[in-house]
Amino acid sequence: MSRRVFFYDERELDACHGLHLAYGPVTKLGLIDWPRPEWELEQASVFVGSLIAMPGGGWRLYYSGRCPTKERTFGLAVAESADGVRWEKPALGQVEIGGEDTNRIVFGNEPEFGSFTQEQVVLMPDGQWLMWSWWHAHDHGYARYVRAQSADGIHWTLDDLNRPAVMHPSDCELGQNAWVVGLTAASAEDKFAHQRTMDWMAAKRLRSNDATSVYYNEALRQFEMYSVWLMPCDPGSYRYTPHDNAPRVLRTIQRRTSTDGIEWSDPEMLILADEHDPMHQEFYYLSVEPLGEWNVGMLGHYRCWEQTMDLELCFSRDRREWTRPLRGGWVPRGSVEEIDYWSIYSTNRLLDMGDRWRVIYRGGNSKHNHQLPEGVAEEKQETFVAEAPKGRFAGLSTTHRAIGAMTLKRFNHTAEQITVDADVRGRLQAELRDPYGRPLEGFELNSSTPITGDSQSHVLTWSGGKTSAEYRYDVVGLRIEVEDGVVYSVET
Repeated sequence: MSRRVFFYDERELDACHGLHLAYGPVTKLGLIDWPRPEWELEQASVFVGSLIAMPGGGWRLYYSGRCPTKERTFGLAVAESADGVRWEKPALGQVEIGGEDTNRIVFGNEPEFGSFTQEQVVLMPDGQWLMWSWWHAHDHGYARYVRAQSADGIHWTLDDLNRPAVMHPSDCELGQNAWVVGLTAASAEDKFAHQRTMDWMAAKRLRSNDATSVYYNEALRQFEMYSVWLMPCDPGSYRYTPHDNAPRVLRTIQRRTSTDGIEWSDPEMLILADEHDPMHQEFYYLSVEPLGEWNVGMLGHYRCWEQTMDLELCFSRDRREWTRPLRGGWVPRGSVEEIDYWSIYSTNRLLDMGDRWRVIYRGGNSKHNHQLPEGVAEEKQETFVAEAPKGRFAGLSTTHRAIGAMTLKRFNHTAEQITVDADVRGRLQAELRDPYGRPLEGFELNSSTPITGDSQSHVLTWSGGKTSAEYRYDVVGLRIEVEDGVVYSVET
């Protein structure tokens, strides 16, 4: 079986110069097409919403927003689509507004106070549906991530609200009075202290911000959670941002696992700002798309001082060690006249459209603290869709006026012939080498047939049209030189 080599880290390369990793092409398709009835949730948001590939085909989207009737702060809803662009909002028979049935979800045993938002839904291999969502009942001392179950993904029953997966610092069990007293002890002045039932250390272990994603790893038979760990930020720190909505914390990414989706492991720190990041870099969420050998992460890239939110791609082989070679927005934000001018937030996964990926995202034109940037007259947010060709999240691009070269680490050549996914405006040539780095006779660089054009399967050939087929199942090396182009991957 052949193997495709991507360049998201440097593990596959012996040498590389005159090339740098750059994002591949992204096409913005504009607003998603869905009904906008009067009873629709206000500020409907797909951020940390859930996309489910339905067994019979098509997609189901779980999203949230603010209740227009004000009976609750937030509400949950459902939409369905065949292509990720055109969506319908099915009547679910659970909530009527103005005599009209809606697409709203209400738990069968929903408490009389509080509301739910940012639902994460998992369809299990046995057909059971599970949901995690943030229960916000701040007036009663609760801000926690709780689980529900369903037989059809439409009618849901909450599990025990006193067994949260994680909790916000303002929950009564943590008692940290929002952001006022830091993150190291419960506040003695918290008005809900009398409601605490947990040991302080047991509660402290479950700290999290919202913006949480949950998945089921069928191969490992475990649930995986990616959420935000909050670290204290002293006002005297060079990282302090006084105009942020939570200036006393720094947002980083944590991971937890669970065998049952109820009891979760200790937090494992995944992504923190480092010396290669801007001074006020923070991370708002992490959504994960498994793609065989690699996992692609959609990382909330939050420039805290500027108050911008971008969708950064990061990469991991094991979902624990993540590489961030690009450190900027994958889907470009719009101009000042466009709604997605200042922020982009993704859902929990990508839509598989065969030869391309589609991403559903929430775009907005205001700063994270809801202040308006210069040139923006009114705060707006909408739901958009963009797409990118498969295999082209990022590639090695040539430096201007330079010839780039890479040497792959030696590999067992298992493909029928070596092919390259590349967009070459100038030329690309290759040299096949023996295990000791010496050019194989007839396969020298100067014998390589120059390649030009844009293809995901350029076949490497040499004089006489011969391919690398005679060296199949041999250990070989490969050097590639490219002028004015991008190399996304090599099938070896």
